[in-house]
Amino acid sequence: MQTEVMELPLFPLNAVLFPGQALPLHIFEPRYRVMIQRCADNDEPFGVVLAQEDDPDDPYSVGTIAHITQMEKLPDGRLNVMTYGVERFLISAVRMGEDGYLIGDVTTYPFAEEGKPPRGVKRNVSRLLKRYLALLETTNGVELEYEKMPRNSGALAVFAAIALQLSLEEKQELLSLESVSDLLARESEILNEEVLFLGIMAKSPPPELVKGYDFLLN
Repeated sequence: MQTEVMELPLFPLNAVLFPGQALPLHIFEPRYRVMIQRCADNDEPFGVVLAQEDDPDDPYSVGTIAHITQMEKLPDGRLNVMTYGVERFLISAVRMGEDGYLIGDVTTYPFAEEGKPPRGVKRNVSRLLKRYLALLETTNGVELEYEKMPRNSGALAVFAAIALQLSLEEKQELLSLESVSDLLARESEILNEEVLFLGIMAKSPPPELVKGYDFLLN
């Protein structure tokens, strides 16, 4: 079944947004003030895409449709906006609009649900993610708030992608995978490595306990 191509205003950012994720934005650049205000006035979405480091006007081809849930206009014209990721999209073409912001020809690109993930992968992701979040709390000294671990494969895969503390390029890699099965398999690999690393960090003595013994590390 052919998916309909639609025009979508694009906002290249140093951020990767997943469906179901909230993203606060502070809008100061005039062209994007115009774009966001127009979207808010018309109750229309826009697309969040990761900007290429060497050319922000040529973003990565997979992004997420965002809806504005709250907006505050500051006296100098800047905007504080809360957005919510709804659905992935795939860009087929990009052009510069009359108001200076990018417009993409896009099609929706939901994670494919066909096929089951390899045996035990879903269970492994769920188990390791619980351990990973607990270790983050220990090593960072913070308390993370989240509801129960999702039981649905797709919801679990996206939740893990949001929760993982990774580089933007690694986040983009996860966002760009074709299916839920692919996403869970990659997350299982990453979580195995991250849990091992954080486990070592959690057992290391605080820096103040080794102060004065730096010569042992040289």
